[in-house]
Amino acid sequence: MDLIVDILVVDEDRLEHIARHQATIEEVLEIVSGDYVFVQGHHERWLLIGRTTQGRFLTVVVGARSQRNTYGLVTARPASRDERALYRELALEDGGEEHGQD
Repeated sequence: MDLIVDILVVDEDRLEHIARHQATIEEVLEIVSGDYVFVQGHHERWLLIGRTTQGRFLTVVVGARSQRNTYGLVTARPASRDERALYRELALEDGGEEHGQD
């Protein structure tokens, strides 16, 4: 199964919310439009784990909307150690190449 985000709905209050987690909307969009791995989270949400071009690992939490491939932004935050390890494991499984350090 692939999780494809064609449309990301960002409610106005989400910008302030993710800023409290030291994340920006630009970073969120970079993750969502780039290479990420995903796992199902709580409350029917998805965790998208990716790495920005600056080398920062982020976890972006989204919830499905009624329209196909449309998700609403719940939050974004720095990825945990376990999430970074999962990203590396799954990205390499899919033939990706991982460079750099934490």
